[in-house]
Amino acid sequence: MRTPTWRTPARHTARLVAALVVTMVLAGACGREEVDVVTRTGSRELGGSSDTGQVNKALTWIPVADRQPAPVAAGPALSGTGTVSTGDYPGKVVVINVWGSWCGPCRLEAKDLAEASEKTAKTAAFVGLNIRDTNPDAARAFVRAFQIGYPHIYDPNGEQLVRFAGTLPPNGIPTTLLIDKQGRIAARIVGVGDQTTLLGLIDDVAQGK
Repeated sequence: MRTPTWRTPARHTARLVAALVVTMVLAGACGREEVDVVTRTGSRELGGSSDTGQVNKALTWIPVADRQPAPVAAGPALSGTGTVSTGDYPGKVVVINVWGSWCGPCRLEAKDLAEASEKTAKTAAFVGLNIRDTNPDAARAFVRAFQIGYPHIYDPNGEQLVRFAGTLPPNGIPTTLLIDKQGRIAARIVGVGDQTTLLGLIDDVAQGK
């Protein structure tokens, strides 16, 4: 699969430029507590504090003509029953969120993700990709605590994450990927995803933009 070119098209610049902070994500991002949250509307919210550095967020949009087919992630359900696959939602926008219960920024975005998934249930399907949680009970407690209703793939060794090499950074956690109705990678958020940004991106992708 050819790695997609991550760039913002000219026709989206006016709508997204205020919302984008395109930066390199520092390795081991979740070990830091200070998080720069940038919303679609351009407002900024800074949470937490730390002497170890800052987690930056980058939002990238791929124009329709440049989109490439997304890999399919599939594996045992975190719930302990059955399997979960990102390929099970034809005709919907698929939102893949990579997270871990050990990740501080993941806690910051969990409520927004849960609420966004409920508000877009008719057009989008959310799938969590839980990584580096060697004890699934910790991850299940996380899901219960934030009342997250969508399914999750339990991927402690990152076997499914590897399928997205070049697209999902292994150390940039949390990361959220949007796949359009044709199964192509449309957008990516590296860092904390807020509800305003998620809802706007899902609406655009659902409309074929």
